Amino acid sequence: MPVVPPTKLAQLQNNVHRIRNVCVLAHVDHGKTTLSDALLATNGIISNKLAGKVRYLDSREDEQERGITMESSGISLYYQLLKKAADSASPDTGLAASEYLVNLIDSPGHVDFASEVASAARLSDGALVLVDVVEGVCTQTVSVLRQAWIENVQPLLFLNKMDRLIVEWKMTPSEAYTHMQQLIEQVNAVLAGFWEGDRLAEDSRKLDEAKERWKEAHSEDVAMTEWYLEEKDDSHIYFAPKQGNVLFGSAADGWAFRISHFANIFAEKLGIPTPAKLQQLMWGGYYLDPKNKQRILTNKQFVKLYGPGKAAAALPLFVQLCLVPIWQVYESVILEHNQDRIEKVITALELKVLPRDRRSKDYRVLLTAIMQGWLPLAQACMVAIVEQLPSPAAAQPLRLPPLVQGNMQSLADQKTAEPKSEVERALYSCTAGTSSKPAPLVAYVSKVISVPRESLPEFSSEKSLNNRAAMTAEEMRARGRDAVRQEFALSRDSAAGTPLSTGSVAGGATPGSSGLATPLSVAQSSDVSADSLASAMREKLTVGDVDAAVEAEANSASGSNSDPDSTAEEILIGFGRIYSGVVRVGDQIWAMQPKYKAKDANSQSYCKQITVRALYMMMGREFVSLPEVPAGNVFGIRGISGAILKSGTLASDAQACPNLAAMHSETYPIVRVALEPVNPQDMAKLVRGLELLNQADPCVQVIAQATGERVLVTAGELHLERCMKDLRERFAKCEIHVSEPIVPFREGIARQSAQPGVVLGEIGSNGQSLAIIPKAAQGGAESAESTETRTKPGEDTPRGEVCVTTANGLATITLQVEPLPERTTRFLLRHEDDIRRVTRISSSQRRSRLNAAAEALGSVDDNATPLAAANEASDDDDDGSSDEPRPAKPSRASELGPWLQGRLRSTFRKAKGWEPQRVESATDSGLCSFGPRKTGPNMLIYSKEVLEQSSKSGSSWFRQRTHDMTLSSTGATPMLSDDDEDSDIEETATSIATRTAYTIRDFEESVNAGFQLATQSGPLCFEPLVGVAVTIKSLVSNLGASDSISASGLSGQIISAVRDAIKAGFLHWSPRLHLAMYTCDIQATSEVLGKVYGVINRRRGRILSEEMREGTPYFSIKSAIPIVESFGFADDIRKRTSGAAIPLLIYRGFESLDIDPFWVPTTEEELEDLGEKADRDNVAKRYMDKVRKRKGLFVERKIIEHAEKQRTLKK
Repeated sequence: MPVVPPTKLAQLQNNVHRIRNVCVLAHVDHGKTTLSDALLATNGIISNKLAGKVRYLDSREDEQERGITMESSGISLYYQLLKKAADSASPDTGLAASEYLVNLIDSPGHVDFASEVASAARLSDGALVLVDVVEGVCTQTVSVLRQAWIENVQPLLFLNKMDRLIVEWKMTPSEAYTHMQQLIEQVNAVLAGFWEGDRLAEDSRKLDEAKERWKEAHSEDVAMTEWYLEEKDDSHIYFAPKQGNVLFGSAADGWAFRISHFANIFAEKLGIPTPAKLQQLMWGGYYLDPKNKQRILTNKQFVKLYGPGKAAAALPLFVQLCLVPIWQVYESVILEHNQDRIEKVITALELKVLPRDRRSKDYRVLLTAIMQGWLPLAQACMVAIVEQLPSPAAAQPLRLPPLVQGNMQSLADQKTAEPKSEVERALYSCTAGTSSKPAPLVAYVSKVISVPRESLPEFSSEKSLNNRAAMTAEEMRARGRDAVRQEFALSRDSAAGTPLSTGSVAGGATPGSSGLATPLSVAQSSDVSADSLASAMREKLTVGDVDAAVEAEANSASGSNSDPDSTAEEILIGFGRIYSGVVRVGDQIWAMQPKYKAKDANSQSYCKQITVRALYMMMGREFVSLPEVPAGNVFGIRGISGAILKSGTLASDAQACPNLAAMHSETYPIVRVALEPVNPQDMAKLVRGLELLNQADPCVQVIAQATGERVLVTAGELHLERCMKDLRERFAKCEIHVSEPIVPFREGIARQSAQPGVVLGEIGSNGQSLAIIPKAAQGGAESAESTETRTKPGEDTPRGEVCVTTANGLATITLQVEPLPERTTRFLLRHEDDIRRVTRISSSQRRSRLNAAAEALGSVDDNATPLAAANEASDDDDDGSSDEPRPAKPSRASELGPWLQGRLRSTFRKAKGWEPQRVESATDSGLCSFGPRKTGPNMLIYSKEVLEQSSKSGSSWFRQRTHDMTLSSTGATPMLSDDDEDSDIEETATSIATRTAYTIRDFEESVNAGFQLATQSGPLCFEPLVGVAVTIKSLVSNLGASDSISASGLSGQIISAVRDAIKAGFLHWSPRLHLAMYTCDIQATSEVLGKVYGVINRRRGRILSEEMREGTPYFSIKSAIPIVESFGFADDIRKRTSGAAIPLLIYRGFESLDIDPFWVPTTEEELEDLGEKADRDNVAKRYMDKVRKRKGLFVERKIIEHAEKQRTLKK
């Protein structure tokens, strides 16, 4: 097919009903890019013979070398669909042609680049999901299906690599049919799981609303009886070949088909009235009658007529009509290569195969030629995309309401929402508007890419070369004739000694077909005209006003200094989708980041006004300039630098237009490295390069430490390699020294006694480098603690209890540190987001109450801003050992606290060391806070004696109320209580003068701050704590009512005392390190299974499950491996198995390493087995020392071991 000019594609952008936005999703190496190449060949971008080999959309060098896609890239394709007219009886006449614009986005399949999948899904209305028929449903297959489900993207299923069933596994057509049936059922089971999860959440929300309505109409004592579960049809979410949403084929061999293709062929031969009726019978238990070839029987009818024996051997209709002919072609060409049969096949199918392909010694070439002519891959995919996937006008009424409202609903609740404003009406209808009545502009930028300045058409020095693809063959020939005339005229004038003329077109420019100016560098003489070229190019430019385009180009040429991108080497381009309105070059629009809220005055810094510098049609590796882009299209935009970091919303009115919801990603950045330039003078280059990388990669985090260290956080090892390559070669362009990967740890404790003699000492004059030292090694460890007195656990002292006194001796605090039950820790980790929601409600109420009380008492304090919570991920929840039914999670934030309280209390059931009375207090009024950052898996609890003196007496953390104000000892820091009466403020103000002593009520914030600091950095290696409960047993103050001056400095000392006491109490127990873990999925044959196990064991991993895939020789192995041991794991396992096994690593969460870092042999058996020196490597201590050394903390190391006095034989 000839090259389709971009101007033709630009014309199709105006018809929103003829646009299809499609992304290609699949597991790694399941054939996405090969399929994309075949679709590109339909537009003449690449040759049909090179499809699958060029990997056109893999524009990076490392993508070509590794053979995997790392970045999602888009391209616009033209497709013409020919359909038989309704009033035409002849199949050869009356064909109606329909032109479509297909915006195709190829996405990666590797787990490290799952954020690219999220950006591709946000811009698309449909998805082509590929599944390898041999490997089946893999981990990333489930992930991309979940991403499509969350984004309400309509999927198509493509069962790829069917040639492997024929050539490699030698399956018969019947076996392949059974295998594919099971595979489709597995994919549908994944979708059913998504449906059920959303249905439960939806039913819970509706039940809460029904309860509220019932309470309003009846008294609370009357039980609700009028409630029933609404049944919903879920048939539309599943894949079924007879519905036309399943394709079968082989992208490598260039063929694919749907059932409808064969139904159109055989309907008339079988006497079926319409192909649609035959299509419903071609999948399932339907058979062709052996005697009457024009009758189709069900399985029951076939058994009744011919008996069960013949029925078992009969071929289903799909096998007989679809699979058997394909198998015959493969047997004739590949398996047996019978030339006579090949000629018969070519003749029967009426194909045109070139003689060189018939004589080719590579049988695959002949096979591809036959299959491409018979069942062309691109044709089947394009027809399925056009017929099955919705246009933007049909998709946006279902996709946009969740994005506008912020609640990410899915296909389980597909309802067309009613628009509430003019903006929503334009969004839901995908309206572009008119010149007289423009529609409001709303677009979404899902990712930002960085491209070299030379690759953009307006900055390229080879504009004429870039414009060649935008011209037709006639225009190119006209331009060639003009060039010949020009060269002839110049040579004639040079021979005659005539000076060059600068008349006709000197310094001029003719607008190209893509909206660009094509300068003519050499002047023409007066008798040579370029009118043919200019007229042809002007006629081709139909995408808007020609004069406006020429004027904009002239302005950009004359005022290039005003463009900030004119001198930059790397330019940021936003890859987005316009939902309503029209965006034009030169427009002033608003760029809103995800944190922006129109009604929040504190978020106005996240909204900036920008000028649209340029607009592009994404054509894979190339960019085609456009003067404007209407609604429903995918586009590139220049001018967003500094306004949008990774993703955001573009709008014409920041107040009226909504800020669309942020994207959901399946990956979390976990691998950290510290960077520094080899040459210190290149630090500025590195900083600028990291800024560009942070914007150009959606899954990268760049952290500037307080020490000046630059830390890069990536999703995995492969992602890190790509980022470092970009930094060195494109963004920073300098040599960079990379540290070893920094992997996060967590610190916890086990309910076991600590190793004897381990105490907490201080090294250094500033006291900032805490060290854990054996008591024997530091004989005067007690004397080193000059500022505090720690109570060591004795016979009568509970384990973990510590009593500390501040340096000035004015306050004494007693607290106890102990481990939380494992179920409780898992529950807190899983529900951190819910705890954060309750905390935010409390913070907002607290701030409003604080301002009101400050006005009453004449003091102002604006420091009550909520802390940002750390992002934890855990796949574990409580083990569900209880048989009691669990209450559904409420959707309202106001009801979330009591629900969390009930679930949290149930996790303490039968826990060692936690009596029921104590659990009830700890999960009610005794709970003061979580940590670190007020949302973590650690608890600060008040004992009953302390609770009576505190402001939280009679209240509960889970039932947030408006807070009261009490004044601290200095009268400058307001303290908060939970009573709701306004009169308490005045009572509290008058109680200051009558106080007799200071209690815990005056220092609650200081105790809480010390708890937050201690849980943020533990004593082992300054990593956050996990699963620790801290109980405040007493706080005794020696201050009187008149000692307000002495009390002013006591708050900070209490913070330090509580922090150090928690760390000391932590070491009374046996400490544990929690390692960040990967889930490793591997598919391998039995021949290399032992080698895979060997590599996993050397990396300190463990096998979680192993199963053999039915019908294949593959074993599916799932294991857990520490991230700290995973670097180089993929290369190691590929080398050991000679490439037969490729691992896929997915972040799993944190797991405890059941080894005490301070363990030494003590019992007789241990001493006899290991000796006094314990030569066996302590893995936990090695990890701990490695982190402490990296952070500059004290590490106890023996410089000399086994030293002996030298002696000589000479006297």
